Amino acid sequence: MVFRVKPRLTDRLMIEKYLTIVAWLVCAVLLFQFAVGFTAEGPLLAVPFWGLAALTLAVMAVSAIASPVSRPPAQFNGPDRLMRGLLLLSIPVAFLVSSLDCTGLSLHGCSTFCTFIKLIWIPVVAIVCVACYRTSSRSGQTVLLLMSFVPLFPHCGCYNPANAWWIDHIGASPDCYIWGFAVSALTLGALRTGRRYLITGSISAAIIAGSLAFFISHHYLGFPW
Repeated sequence: MVFRVKPRLTDRLMIEKYLTIVAWLVCAVLLFQFAVGFTAEGPLLAVPFWGLAALTLAVMAVSAIASPVSRPPAQFNGPDRLMRGLLLLSIPVAFLVSSLDCTGLSLHGCSTFCTFIKLIWIPVVAIVCVACYRTSSRSGQTVLLLMSFVPLFPHCGCYNPANAWWIDHIGASPDCYIWGFAVSALTLGALRTGRRYLITGSISAAIIAGSLAFFISHHYLGFPW
């Protein structure tokens, strides 16, 4: 017996795939510039950023070109469902930690848009993540990925090695939330295909831990600037 995929479903899957590829391209550009900026600050300091960026982009690329695995609903219970919940949870957490790196514990950011992202957009993203977890909706995951592009609008005026090139050339930087976006794109790519949950969760955890370490060292220890 031959099963045929409905045209609408095929079109939707292609849109999801192309959107994931676009997310990869955006990540590649912004993470590359981020790592270059840190290289100017000090080669040894930049090594972890280059390594984490390369690993993130490699796994994201595999998810971008892979086809989804068809699973019966029963397989979204138990450990699989728990892992999906943890992956979705990592998205708002990663965006929040990215915000802390820039603004610290202040409720106000370096711009009105930054404040909007921190106080309004990230909580909305968290609500959509909960909805995606409860419904296992593929459309919801697509909406979530589209929402994740919003914090990348160039708005950051903090002149540091990560942002300097962007501020010099376009007046504001889109790099402030790039690591949060990377976790979102990485996670939603894994959920789209139904594969690589463990390595995706591990990379996301490393990004969040690294961002938290930077938040503490930058705001309380004055390192690296």
